[in-house]
Amino acid sequence: MPLFNDRFIEELKFKCDIVSVISQYVPLVKKGTRYACVCPFHSDRNPSMYVNPQGQFYHCFGCGASGDVITFVMEMESLGYVDAVKFLADRAGMDLPEYKADADYRKKKDRQETLKALMKDAARYYHSNLVRKQEGEEARRYLAGRGITDEICTRFGLGLSLGYDQMQAYLRRKGYAAADLRDCGLAVGDRLSDAFAGRIIVPIMNGMGDVVAFGGRIYRGEKDVAKYKNSTNTLLFDKSRCVYGINFVKREKRRGNGFKNLILVEGYMDVISLASAGFLNAVAGMGTALTPQQAREIKKLTDTVFVCYDGDDAGRKAAVRNVEPLLAEGLDVRVVSLAEGLDPDDTIRQEGADGFRKRLEAALPVIEYKLKLCEDACELESANGRAKYVKAALRMLSEVKNAAEREVYLGIVSSKSGVSVTTLGETLAGVRSAPAAEREPEQTVRAKESKTVAAARFVLNRVINGAEYASAEELKAEWMPMPEQAEILRFLKENAGKATAGGDMFNADGIDGGEAGEVLNAEREFSSAAAERKYYADCVARLTEAYDAEQVAQLKEKYKELTDRGEKLAVLREIQRLMKKPQAKN
Repeated sequence: MPLFNDRFIEELKFKCDIVSVISQYVPLVKKGTRYACVCPFHSDRNPSMYVNPQGQFYHCFGCGASGDVITFVMEMESLGYVDAVKFLADRAGMDLPEYKADADYRKKKDRQETLKALMKDAARYYHSNLVRKQEGEEARRYLAGRGITDEICTRFGLGLSLGYDQMQAYLRRKGYAAADLRDCGLAVGDRLSDAFAGRIIVPIMNGMGDVVAFGGRIYRGEKDVAKYKNSTNTLLFDKSRCVYGINFVKREKRRGNGFKNLILVEGYMDVISLASAGFLNAVAGMGTALTPQQAREIKKLTDTVFVCYDGDDAGRKAAVRNVEPLLAEGLDVRVVSLAEGLDPDDTIRQEGADGFRKRLEAALPVIEYKLKLCEDACELESANGRAKYVKAALRMLSEVKNAAEREVYLGIVSSKSGVSVTTLGETLAGVRSAPAAEREPEQTVRAKESKTVAAARFVLNRVINGAEYASAEELKAEWMPMPEQAEILRFLKENAGKATAGGDMFNADGIDGGEAGEVLNAEREFSSAAAERKYYADCVARLTEAYDAEQVAQLKEKYKELTDRGEKLAVLREIQRLMKKPQAKN
């Protein structure tokens, strides 16, 4: 069944006249019954794209691009079909068919618009503080010391919080309620204190350019406080779906300055620092782990991504972990190596823009980068080091499915280790054909393949991301199919109510970093909020079902050992109770 019926799409196109929409992106010149313009989809000096208002379509005789108003918005805004329809429906003031039956839809939408207006006003207020001659002088001096010019401050809308009370007082005077400030994550506590008091402010925008969150950075060398403080998830902001800087990249695309690739960095300050050096194609995830949703957003804008994380052990591990969602989207991924201990900002300062550009040119494909990490971890000067290198490299190459590709990389391993390609190939064949139980403990293999494990990851992911329907307190550690997941749940319960990033799990004692990454990446897309809520409930049901099934199995064993009739009857009743529970749907 199609998401939108023909009647709705026809009405949408009628209300979103193609000439009106396209003229907002490129100047149109009327030629007879048609309109002509310079094509925004290729390097076009003379008008080669024509817009037909009668047929409501466009066609470029230069590059062949053509379509209707929905197709045009998809291309210009880098949106999927559904999001492009929603974009145009908002423009036309139309309710989507799936929401017409929802009596609360208009109320929810109006609420969102109020919060968007509040966030926009807050961003303007913060920015006005930064540009004030006296109040913003120290912060501007700090930013200038990092090479961030006034132009870059304006481009990214950087601002400044003057203290705990000023921002909320300003917004209350503009008519916003206390609940509005709390719901946006701007104010905390009974006194409505500024959540980002005394920090330089970085507005976080979604792909459409709406301010949905803020980041704050200290600049006076304060001690015993977090260097960065970021918004928690709100009605407007879901950090697992947001890619910082993507709205600026889209804006450059609309201006005809499309990029052949994007640079993925760890945080928003890296994006800003690279822009200061002239690299306007940088974006960043909003957490330690890149999610599938974020990878899909990146895919809409490019086919090639340069992953450029910090030049330390944590940065290298994050790079290896975060290439996976990008590869899953079919992107050409290359990993940039920075000098030990340097981040992109440090690299720009020490090596300049040309030095950073050379590092981009030297970026390695993912497999070669992983092989380099294997090499760096071993002392190839010794026989023992070369043996360790071969073992690690072959373990990694066993995941490469293409035989020809494996053989190419075996040549690299051979040249580094001195072991012949033939011997390496034979050894690798043994690694790949070994039974799963010989490569990993059978329990671990079963756990990785289990739908119950996937359900637990999704449930924990939703708790971490602050979904309103998800609560750690409603979950039990014994429901978790893996010990690592039980530890993650205990961590979440212990840190309930604290502004703790999901990425902090990587540093928590007892938590396996690999499983923490799997949990943080356990994202899915849904057609509606109701569908997402239902899937969450089904996942919880699956966890309880699996736990109950295990309890039933134990009770059956216990039943065999019992001799007392009363005890046996009690066990049977408990088995019946557990078996009558509703079954999971997912």
